[in-house]
Amino acid sequence: MNLIGKIVFHKLWGQGMIINQTKTRIIVEFVSHSIGEKVFIYPDIFRKLLKCVDNTTELYIQSLLHNKNFNSNGHSNIYSQYNNVNSSSLPVSTSVQHCCLNFEKELRNEIGYLKSNSGKHWHIFDGEKIEQVNGKYYYSFECDEELNLPSGTKITLWKGESLISEAVIVDCEDFTIIISLKANLNTKLNSLEFSAEPWYILDELITQLNTICSSPSPIVEQLCTEGPSNIKSNEKIKCGPMYAMQMALSQAITFIWGPPGTGKTQILAQIAIEHIKKNHTVLMLSYSNVSVDGAIMRVHDLAPDIKAGKLIRYGYARQPALLNHPFLTSYNYTLQKHPKLLNERNELIKERKKLHRSSKRYLEIGERLTAIKKYLKEEEKTIVKKSQFVATTVSKAIVDPIIYKKNYDVVIFDEASMAYIPQIIFSASLAIQHFVCLGDFCQLPPIVQSHSNLLNQDIFEYCGITTAVQRNWSHNWLCMLNMQYRMHPAISNFASLKMYNGLLKTHESIIQKRQIIADALPAPHKAIAFADLSGIMSVCSKTINGSHFNIVSAFIAFSLALKAAAKFDVGIITPYHAQSRLLYAMSRDATKSALRLHKISCATVHQFQGSEKDVIIYDSVDCYREKHPGYLLTSMTNNYANRLFNVALTRAKGKFVGIANINYMDNKNLSDKLMLKQMIQYQKRSCFSGKTLIRENKRISGFNMSFFEINDGNNKFLSDIKNAKKEIHIDIPDSSVQSKFLYQIVSAIQDCQKRGIKIYIRAEEKNNLPSIIRPFAINFPKAVNPISIIDKQIIWFGEPISNANFKSNGRILPTRHRPIIRFEGQYTATSLYGLLKMSNNISSPVLVSQYNATNSFSEYVQQHKICPECGRPLQLKKSKKGKFFLSCTGYPQCKHTELIQPDFIDKYLYRNGDTGQHCVRCGCSLEARVGQYGIYVSCLGIPKHFFKLDEI
Repeated sequence: MNLIGKIVFHKLWGQGMIINQTKTRIIVEFVSHSIGEKVFIYPDIFRKLLKCVDNTTELYIQSLLHNKNFNSNGHSNIYSQYNNVNSSSLPVSTSVQHCCLNFEKELRNEIGYLKSNSGKHWHIFDGEKIEQVNGKYYYSFECDEELNLPSGTKITLWKGESLISEAVIVDCEDFTIIISLKANLNTKLNSLEFSAEPWYILDELITQLNTICSSPSPIVEQLCTEGPSNIKSNEKIKCGPMYAMQMALSQAITFIWGPPGTGKTQILAQIAIEHIKKNHTVLMLSYSNVSVDGAIMRVHDLAPDIKAGKLIRYGYARQPALLNHPFLTSYNYTLQKHPKLLNERNELIKERKKLHRSSKRYLEIGERLTAIKKYLKEEEKTIVKKSQFVATTVSKAIVDPIIYKKNYDVVIFDEASMAYIPQIIFSASLAIQHFVCLGDFCQLPPIVQSHSNLLNQDIFEYCGITTAVQRNWSHNWLCMLNMQYRMHPAISNFASLKMYNGLLKTHESIIQKRQIIADALPAPHKAIAFADLSGIMSVCSKTINGSHFNIVSAFIAFSLALKAAAKFDVGIITPYHAQSRLLYAMSRDATKSALRLHKISCATVHQFQGSEKDVIIYDSVDCYREKHPGYLLTSMTNNYANRLFNVALTRAKGKFVGIANINYMDNKNLSDKLMLKQMIQYQKRSCFSGKTLIRENKRISGFNMSFFEINDGNNKFLSDIKNAKKEIHIDIPDSSVQSKFLYQIVSAIQDCQKRGIKIYIRAEEKNNLPSIIRPFAINFPKAVNPISIIDKQIIWFGEPISNANFKSNGRILPTRHRPIIRFEGQYTATSLYGLLKMSNNISSPVLVSQYNATNSFSEYVQQHKICPECGRPLQLKKSKKGKFFLSCTGYPQCKHTELIQPDFIDKYLYRNGDTGQHCVRCGCSLEARVGQYGIYVSCLGIPKHFFKLDEI
């Protein structure tokens, strides 16, 4: 990637700009004139001292560092910047003040990092108004990527360059975002963008910490300073719901360790009910809306006779049952208490719709509606204050005085391992008698954008609980729920052995139920299975921001999911955003096709925590053409990769099917401590692979996805080309296409061109193509998949058939299986267009007449130089100072530039062989040279004649 012109920030010398770059050095010119220019080793300087302000560039650089540091054990050394370090290096504070000051510093670092990357815009589409509540309008949108922004985050909606409205994020789940705003958008919301201010909640959290410091409660004192002193090395861990209940009712601080399926929500509800019986006030908090909704619904289910108004969900609920409940949400209960006002409001709204905006009555109604809204809002506040059990998110609690200005007898925090420690401290400060934390430190840690060690640490580690468990010691504050009711014993036993010290047990009541799922397709009679992609033409690629995707792996994963979805709910989990986006598009196409399938959910691991599915398909993605598997699969820092894999594995009730190129993984010397490697070794002899995978997928009934034999595939592919309506995109990897079929393809393409169909063909190396198809193609180094997309609707993988093989450590790895797959779906085609940069690398379709020898150097550049960032052709440009350089033809969308190398000019000069291009004045050969004023061309004659690059 070209870094020239990128803005960077140095920890000691502040802001600067990269003004020059080689393979191993960069030169930075700093804003401060006293510092001037500095030379640094690249990319090593970006480990600690230097950071690129542009987030995409920073992610690319961190990817380089990861590959550089991939050691002989097969895992990354640099992931510590993203995750926890050992607790011994993060000692517990000696006072609340010291604790809060440390975390305030880390929060400010996180805020600074978020602000430095605040220019990003997210694309959202398919907007739909959900409802209007208390003067706010709620909308649901689909998003191009998964979002991890907390509820309560302030955002700005944009349409192009125009600001539409300010709004607030209510919830993010999978690829769906729910927002609230004061304005009624009143339009069909096909496509918008939004920018975010995620630091707003962190700013408020700092304010809360400062308040806590001035007068900390006894519970906060204990939590901040006494955790490790409660480790008991001579006792075993307390286990079971009975102990958990006793501790939560009697101790000031209780941590309930709830591995997957152990009834964490059930014990939370039971604890809350017991405290309600004692007339205690209870505040239930969590990181996510899903957890909050689940908790209050479980309390209501277990104690349906609790009087209306005692249980209140404050904030926007996601569950339909909760949204429609007459008294569990604060807003619904407020309306129920004032039916006359509700009727009056509805009648006034109907009347106003019939009036002109300038009429006196229209204004009178507006004033009355404002008064009603204000009164109902005050009533809602009163209801929340008087409620005995309030459930809301921690983000809302931090910013809403209705919550944070009141103290509660009991505070219960769910999913505590995903929360920042300052959020836990704030929550504990609201507790008078009891503070109860529930969570699983063997699952996902807090999500941190900056390189903060303290914020990456979860509350279990901070209090010494993780250390105690690792050594089989007890902790006075800890109780474990050790009986699980979710997973088939084969799944839970593997997780128990690898992550839970053998403490997790399976209740016998579920074994028979889960065996029914294990006996079904895919992989019948197996609760754990693995699909091996070794020897299959599957390529792992990267997006511009470093996320990985693998098209064949996605098709295999979805084909397995389709088989399972005939009877069961299915989840497809992957570590990478790009792959989850592609799989999500496939699931939308499946839904659109109106098949009678159970739901297929597709997302990254982070979106699946807290949920469960009958069958889980785990797509590991990483494969050849990537030098090393990514850190999400391999990082052993704080056991991070295993925590991610553990979440994926333990979402499955009855069947877990992994997908990986086992040959690739074996060649990368993965750490023996990785769960993924251990499972691969465990399943190696019973994997279904290559030929079996393709054969069993030949017929996927009822869905527009098919696997073909060569002859049938060729015939159907030709038929689709002949029936094309608008355009055809074809990518051909670096290998010759099967010659017998070529003449038919070329003939079909020529017929399409006569009908006005646009043809776009990209080749990884155009000169390697047979001469008959070469005139139709352009060079595109990233065309590494044999894929065709017709009319942005029909996708072919494996057509046209190529003979490409993988190379690893200098040797060729023969491809034994070349699947031919046809998939029909608009969402999937659109997703692939984006991932493969098909929309922005060719300005016009390729025609035979365009295949002519270039005359000028400028034309030669556009024919032979491709932008490494977006795939468009590069062009010759001249700066204001007269220096020549190359820039992307996609400017201003793409700002990539690069220097012109003399070797490239010489290639142009000698493109026709012999003695090269000759001087028009004396007839001598020309050559490229570099002088003090830049690069130029001169002849070899005496005297020499000089030419600028736009003159040759």
